[in-house]
Amino acid sequence: MKTCLVSMVSDQTIPNILITTALCPDYLLLISTESMEKKKKSQSILNCLSVLNMDYRDRSTGILVPEGSIPDFYENVIDWIKVNRNQYKFIVNLTGGTKLMALAAYEIFKNYGAEMVYMPIPENIYFPVYRPTDTVSVPMRLSVEAYLTAYGVSIINRKDLENARELAHSRKASTYYLFENYKDLEFLLQHMGKKLRTLRRKDVKSGLYFSMVYQIEKSVEKNFLSQLGFVCANGSVSKRVYTSDWNYLRGGWLEERVFLALESILPRDDSDICLGVQCAVNGNDNEYDVLFTYKNILYVVECKSLESPIGNGNQIKGGTINDFLYKLGALRQHFGLTPKGILATTSNKVLDKNGDIKSHLVDRGRQFNTQLIPLWQVSDPEGWLKERLMK
Repeated sequence: MKTCLVSMVSDQTIPNILITTALCPDYLLLISTESMEKKKKSQSILNCLSVLNMDYRDRSTGILVPEGSIPDFYENVIDWIKVNRNQYKFIVNLTGGTKLMALAAYEIFKNYGAEMVYMPIPENIYFPVYRPTDTVSVPMRLSVEAYLTAYGVSIINRKDLENARELAHSRKASTYYLFENYKDLEFLLQHMGKKLRTLRRKDVKSGLYFSMVYQIEKSVEKNFLSQLGFVCANGSVSKRVYTSDWNYLRGGWLEERVFLALESILPRDDSDICLGVQCAVNGNDNEYDVLFTYKNILYVVECKSLESPIGNGNQIKGGTINDFLYKLGALRQHFGLTPKGILATTSNKVLDKNGDIKSHLVDRGRQFNTQLIPLWQVSDPEGWLKERLMK
């Protein structure tokens, strides 16, 4: 007999998707509410399954039920059950929906011999409700694209992501050199960044001759500039710069450093990492420095460096530390499950006189489920990330 997986639709779409990938049912019954369908949650579930090469668009039915009434829930669902009960064995996923919806589904479907399953969040297992010790592993690991699709978020620069990855790999030696010698290169980076910020993306799209007056005083400066193809002569630094150079020298190098660190520590079969992701969220475009999934949890990474050697309070490029924490908090309004945040900054303004992250920033980060990497003092980002992600 064919199987029909019954799922209650809610903001948390991931459990419904993961259990579907584990059970591979013949048919889906999505029980939803008007408020969830205004957010297009059922469609997001189906779209994500399509990304995973599991197309249920012609093998699914959606039923709308009121949120607060078991009798009305019963009335809306029972007619469908009566028509289809002889062709399907029912499996009911009790993870989603409201408690009242889960209770109503349990009471109705138990009369038809349904198997009840539950997935504890955020573990990648599920278990039969009647046998909670008989846990079953969920092998699927969602990519960044699949995870975003599950919440109605689309990637608008998908074609650029592989190129960004290749660029990061091609500049790996320079990026590691820059990070290792950041304190000696900081003044050069600030001076060059200030000049580059006067240019616009369209100015460098086809290449633009860039030159600035700069007296090289350190060998590390000359080595770094030579690695990037700059000509250093007669008190000036010059090169034809393109969009990739423009991005890299205005702070993109830090994004690539964190990206490379994540690539080196996360198991490939458990993770997906993307650099420079542009997303459409509720009609607005947003860009994220690094997005990655690890064991079906989404992480949002912001990478920020100082605007100037002096700075201003907690000022970093593009705003304050607090601005970025609030930004990460605002992003969570677009996700049913709260993503975890990481703010990587080279600013020494995040540290107190004892060299620890300032307590109010720790508290604010905890409020938004965000950790700060104080790269001014962290010489081993791989070790820092591994300790916190893989414990």
